[in-house]
Amino acid sequence: MYADYWNLRERPFQNVADPRFAYLSDQHKEGLARLLYLVEEQKLGGSLVGPYGVGKSMVIELLAEKVRGQPHLLYVQLDVPPAGALSLAKQIVARLGHSAPVYDLAGALDVIQNYFSDNNSALQHLVLTLDEAQMLREAAAFEFLHLLSNLRIRKRDGSLGATAVTLLLVGHQDLVQHLAGDPSLAQRLQLFWRLEPLTDQQTIEYVQHRIRAAGGDIWMFDEDSTRILYEASLGLPRVINNMCDTALLIGCASRANRITGDIMQQAIADAQAPVLQPVLQPGVPA
Repeated sequence: MYADYWNLRERPFQNVADPRFAYLSDQHKEGLARLLYLVEEQKLGGSLVGPYGVGKSMVIELLAEKVRGQPHLLYVQLDVPPAGALSLAKQIVARLGHSAPVYDLAGALDVIQNYFSDNNSALQHLVLTLDEAQMLREAAAFEFLHLLSNLRIRKRDGSLGATAVTLLLVGHQDLVQHLAGDPSLAQRLQLFWRLEPLTDQQTIEYVQHRIRAAGGDIWMFDEDSTRILYEASLGLPRVINNMCDTALLIGCASRANRITGDIMQQAIADAQAPVLQPVLQPGVPA
């Protein structure tokens, strides 16, 4: 709607994990590098956590882009289903190409183990990324993942070889507390990385990077607007996107030449920041 007015090829602040618009701060680069290390070295697993909207989905989308297509790796990414452990197990089995019914967790583990035993061609190492992993709360789900991490690729002579699965758990920081209740699984996760919100300078860079990626003028947001944006969003990319998208719409409607502080203030109000504010401000009860 506003792209033509601002001379943009497309809207730059959509809340989708599009690698073309990826802005990587040093901590995002480090998180991606750590996950890639776990995958390439076929480690048992690791975890990426952070507040909602901090950019975890973008990091794992970039990881998937690097991993997919590598002949020795099978990349599977799932959102953790709220239905529980068996539902999760069935999704994994289905992604491995198994179409027969699975009735329990033991049956699912048998199917997965057979997958790494019966493929006579080049056996693939499974990279299993579970997004929204803070929803893992059942003891059965943690036990299933524990057992999954024990699987090995069975060689043609019947002996067990390398690990079959690298498990990557990605979610809200509550995940760390959930894992604390299952130390046997937590100990199998070699690396933990926490993403923090952007700083004020990184917020400016983030906005300019996404505008540049859409072919626009990186100075269309003035200094006052970006200062107000950072204070309201607390550096959370998802919230930044909502506010900037709304600001560009308001600026288009008012025939503005730039996004000013006043326009940003209106955008923040229209983006329902007052509703989010108790969530965004540490120490303020919701």
